[in-house]
Amino acid sequence: MRSYNMENNTAWIISCKSQESGWQVNGTLSVPNDPANTDCQDVLQWIEEGNTPDPQFTSDEIAANAQAAINGESLAYLSSTDWYITRQSETDVAVPEAILTLRAAARSAVVTGA
Repeated sequence: MRSYNMENNTAWIISCKSQESGWQVNGTLSVPNDPANTDCQDVLQWIEEGNTPDPQFTSDEIAANAQAAINGESLAYLSSTDWYITRQSETDVAVPEAILTLRAAARSAVVTGA
């Protein structure tokens, strides 16, 4: 439990990041958006003092999350159509051209590591 300085209840706030239901303060403390909560009162005062919480996600994090979703969808598609490739290898039955085209697009959409 932190101690309160009654003259400045916001001095303990080093960093603040917006979250879906409140804020993440100092990297570890989740503060709910509940005015009855004393930490919330401090965050609201900190904002009134002219401070602005950082966004929940940076532009880089948003881009990485979007690419991760694309990777997941693409890899799932490739996995779900692998049987065509196996069938062709084992029985010489051709893979439909549409499947080959979509698999190529899925492979090119996957981005791994920087």
